[in-house]
Amino acid sequence: MINSISGASISSLRPEATTVKPANIQPQQTVNATPREVSDQVDIKPQTQLEKTLAATSAKAAQIEQDLGEHVPGQVIVKTKGSLMKGCVDLAKKYGGTLLERFDMPHGLMKSSQGDLLHIQLPEGMSTAQAMAAMQEDPDVEYAVPNTVYTMEDEVPSEASAADAGQGGASGVQKGKIPNDLDPKLWGLHNTGQDNGNEGSDIGATLAWQKTTGLPNGQGPIIAVIDTGVDYNHPDLKNNIWTNPGEIPGNGIDDDGNGVIDDVHGYNANADNGDPMDAHSHGTHCAGTIAAEGDNGQGVVGVNWHATVMPIKIFDDKGRTDAASIIRGINYAARNGARISSDSWGGGPANPAIKEAFANSGMLNIIAAGNSSQNNDVNPHYPSSYDLPNIIAVAATDRNDSLAWFSCYGEKSVDIAAPGKDIYSTVPGGGYDFKSGTSMATPHVSGAAGLLLAMDPTMSNDEIKTRLLEGADKVRGLEGKMTTGARLNVNGAMEYDYKKP
Repeated sequence: MINSISGASISSLRPEATTVKPANIQPQQTVNATPREVSDQVDIKPQTQLEKTLAATSAKAAQIEQDLGEHVPGQVIVKTKGSLMKGCVDLAKKYGGTLLERFDMPHGLMKSSQGDLLHIQLPEGMSTAQAMAAMQEDPDVEYAVPNTVYTMEDEVPSEASAADAGQGGASGVQKGKIPNDLDPKLWGLHNTGQDNGNEGSDIGATLAWQKTTGLPNGQGPIIAVIDTGVDYNHPDLKNNIWTNPGEIPGNGIDDDGNGVIDDVHGYNANADNGDPMDAHSHGTHCAGTIAAEGDNGQGVVGVNWHATVMPIKIFDDKGRTDAASIIRGINYAARNGARISSDSWGGGPANPAIKEAFANSGMLNIIAAGNSSQNNDVNPHYPSSYDLPNIIAVAATDRNDSLAWFSCYGEKSVDIAAPGKDIYSTVPGGGYDFKSGTSMATPHVSGAAGLLLAMDPTMSNDEIKTRLLEGADKVRGLEGKMTTGARLNVNGAMEYDYKKP
């Protein structure tokens, strides 16, 4: 609600009452006309086709309005039937609106005959529901959806704190390859029974590191962290952050012609600029689990000692975003070479445009299953519940291999579990902290996918997904809770005997 305008209250802007002298109006002459003759003299403006359509679909619009949920008012995202190309602007004008953007799908992944995805600003006075109802009757439109507003899921409180465990050095029985920054707080990577955990209830990282610790200097597969951004200056992350080879820092020019100026270390899809710096902390924490630099004598180690993380900021610093920002972020990652996307977010309604962006990305998308303790088979959680072959939905376990109390699950809709409770990782400003959630489980799987590609960059999405799911450790408490009934084991994924279909 706006309470003031330019410092003045609304009530103070009300005009003072004035006295108006009556005009000297001459009496009209009597017109001898029949009622019909009078009505014929009224200038009635004929309805336009758009006005007729809006009137005819008003009942449908009212029904749509009830189910819209929170969205950006006066905007729609439209999928056309077949490519309109230059006609995209004309479609927006047909509804009196403005074409804000045509989402460019990754080259070669979406044929023009499949249609265009458009972001349209509607004219003043036309609601999103009215436009959606009218567009359902349009032969050029496959679907029209709102620009839905999404909010980062509430953070699950961690029971651990930085003071709860010893500093530096791995405890207990050491097996496999051990870096000098494998802090004992990192039970998800190496569980020796510390802090009342079950020895071996981890992802088998130390054994996997005997095979590969990742590829340094940007040689490895690009892993897009689609989140709140990443602190790309963090001392434990900066050497593993993607650098755009075609961009010259700070010159204010889009050197590589990808539509974003100075996107040296990623993309802020929410603000549509080249700075994905994280002022929230969620994305930096996820990035640390994937790719905190290993064996560098400081902080923690990620699943990948050496990785290439591409920060994609889709949320603002308060944890809010919309469908258009999400689509921009997914498309940027795919167009700029990401093989894996790590998506520790979700909730809100299904959106076919977001689903289409994931489907056509060419990436393997690792997505958090959600923190509402619900069965996703009954109450779907998006985007993890989109039924797509290039999605892996991830639940969370604790240090005893039990399904975390907050974790969503689903025998048909959730694929695998990974450590997600009391996870220690990087936070902005060079620090470290604990967080809990399926958001923390997801980057364990994303990092594991990156290690598989570092071992063999020719692996297809199907091979990576099959190895991760089939090479996981069966856990009795996870039976019937997800398709695998298993918790991630990256070493098992590496050793799985994959047969190409």
